[in-house]
Amino acid sequence: MTMSGERCYAIWAPDDSPWSAWAKPVPFSQLDKLGVKARGVQAFDGRLPRFAADTAVIVELDGRDGVRAALALADQGWRPVPLFNATTAPKAVVDLVPVLESLLAGAEALEGITIRPHAPPAFLIDARRMNGKPAPGAYDNRSIVLPQDFPSATMLIARGIRTVVLVQDTAWKPRQDLSHVLLRWQQAGLELRQEPLNGDVEKLVVTAPSLFRKAWHRMIALLGLRRNNVGGFGAAVPEATASGYGGYG
Repeated sequence: MTMSGERCYAIWAPDDSPWSAWAKPVPFSQLDKLGVKARGVQAFDGRLPRFAADTAVIVELDGRDGVRAALALADQGWRPVPLFNATTAPKAVVDLVPVLESLLAGAEALEGITIRPHAPPAFLIDARRMNGKPAPGAYDNRSIVLPQDFPSATMLIARGIRTVVLVQDTAWKPRQDLSHVLLRWQQAGLELRQEPLNGDVEKLVVTAPSLFRKAWHRMIALLGLRRNNVGGFGAAVPEATASGYGGYG
């Protein structure tokens, strides 16, 4: 029997985990509608170090690889928290079908892993979230993360978190949207580290991105992106009409 989107979400965001409040239901809402089938999630082939128990992890890899890394971290005792926040459709700018397939297969794998209720979190975000350029007629599902998409430093510290490690394909400066999150944590006293796959963990120092802590940052950050009626990102780009004007459907 095919697992429902509701059941899949409940496995990724169990009631007994304090981090489930941040798991995004948006992609799971499409599993039933799109008839997504679980595709076996291959074992993660990157090297993840053994993090200390007071460490939260942000996994910023291409969608399917992120789910693979999440399952590897679950085996080590971390609670995966999917923050994928976009929908998909034909002509999508960012191909999210592999992510949906992996979340479904990953839920089946997670059911066989015992994770303690207060396990530290491993937040999953898609490194491809802003890739591509939308054209008329495309489905623009590019997305960003915002500070409210993550727990505050106060909550992390209260839950025993002292360090946050960013896992990426290679060591590079954090993307601007994530920098707004990381710098808040850094200023509150959390130690930040960076872990490029198959590389060494190194200290991460985040500098202030544009509009840091400005009241209008959220409004400016969302300009040019499209939201949908389920709360996430994703909507059709209007086709240009003969008069040069395209309305929004």
